[in-house]
Amino acid sequence: MSKMPLFFIAVVAVIIVAASFRFVQQRRQNAENDAAPVMERSVLVATKRESPTTDRRSRQRQVTPVEDIMRYEVWFRPQSGGLELKMRVTAEQYHSMSVGDKGMLQYKGTRFVGFIPE
Repeated sequence: MSKMPLFFIAVVAVIIVAASFRFVQQRRQNAENDAAPVMERSVLVATKRESPTTDRRSRQRQVTPVEDIMRYEVWFRPQSGGLELKMRVTAEQYHSMSVGDKGMLQYKGTRFVGFIPE
């Protein structure tokens, strides 16, 4: 009988440790982004993707439909070569870009600042 509460306590402890690790990791990333200088890079808009970010299950959407919250992501390919950069942008910024556009990407750490087309 004592094995079940002990197992439950161990599972809860693992969940708490994992959640606190993720929280600290997010705080560290935000601090690094705030401290980073604004960088500029000549890029090409390689890919765009928008996807709904609802946390409801299909049955919950049928009972009480809600407006889907969309997540907008854009991949930028440096013109001088290198790895593609994936940035999350707002709907307005997303719709103002087209695949194949060239311009200057402004970013701060991993945070999107702006895109100035040529």
